[in-house]
Amino acid sequence: MAAPPNVRTYTKITGTPDYDDPTFWDTKFATGRDVGEWLNSGEMLIDAVVSHLESRSATNPRVLHLGPGISKLGVKLCDEFIKRNWAGNGIVNVDFSAEAVRLGQETESKRDPSHAMGWVQANLRSWADVSRLALSSPFDVILDKSTSDAIATSPPVTFPLPSDASSTCPMVQEIVDKHGAIELSPVELLGLHLAPLVQKGALWVTLSYSTTRFDNLSHMAQYWTVVSRTPFKAPQGETSSFAYAPEVFHWMYILQRNGTIATDNGIGYLPHGAINNASVRPDETGREGVLVSTVSQVFTAELHYVTSRQFVVDKIP
Repeated sequence: MAAPPNVRTYTKITGTPDYDDPTFWDTKFATGRDVGEWLNSGEMLIDAVVSHLESRSATNPRVLHLGPGISKLGVKLCDEFIKRNWAGNGIVNVDFSAEAVRLGQETESKRDPSHAMGWVQANLRSWADVSRLALSSPFDVILDKSTSDAIATSPPVTFPLPSDASSTCPMVQEIVDKHGAIELSPVELLGLHLAPLVQKGALWVTLSYSTTRFDNLSHMAQYWTVVSRTPFKAPQGETSSFAYAPEVFHWMYILQRNGTIATDNGIGYLPHGAINNASVRPDETGREGVLVSTVSQVFTAELHYVTSRQFVVDKIP
């Protein structure tokens, strides 16, 4: 399949912003007409990212920041990295606006190289673009402040048969091979494109205005599990003291890449699905791995039998 174009191929509803058009953002950033911070400042996202990295005792953590635009969120995260003696150059910002990337690179050129964040121009709906991020992967965390919201405004993408495997994400190609031609929503395609870039067990931490942003995405759910969805009261705008303004909430989602372990009372488990064609064989050495309490908790893996109740994950595709 050819990469999704940067020009509109469907009818635009009159009056709606061109969130899926990079030139729309280039103009906003170049003219200073973008506020920079969407929804809110995103402090809760930074807290979640740092907490996860600290829990993994990361020494050189890597974070992929989606669609930062001219937000200060990445700079704040970089400051937290420096406080913990983590290299700020472990943060990679990816945006499809050439102007956002230019401004970001200009700012980072003034930093110590060990703390200069990377900037990459890429269309996250295009596997040809996304696959270039593999040079900086695997990432421990994906940070996303409303970028998935903006991507959700773009049209679905159709993958026909036969599809061009060279320009198609392996996860998408597997779906096409199994089910035939398929149409994917832009958010589901995003999730499939991100899956090969992260460590299993990595987090995708996102802030959205939608209560259903990741609902009913069955193909994406093979690779990502929504671990939590937390409401945060949205900042209030100016309203009349006599007007009733209903409370509005934004939602922080934490998704975990399936296939690696979350802990539950000291026993590890894989958060999604059941075993598929796994091999189990004795291993008296108790080789290094992650304990799971039952085979039924494993999504897809080769296992080594350890005891009648515990298994060690040897390989997770």
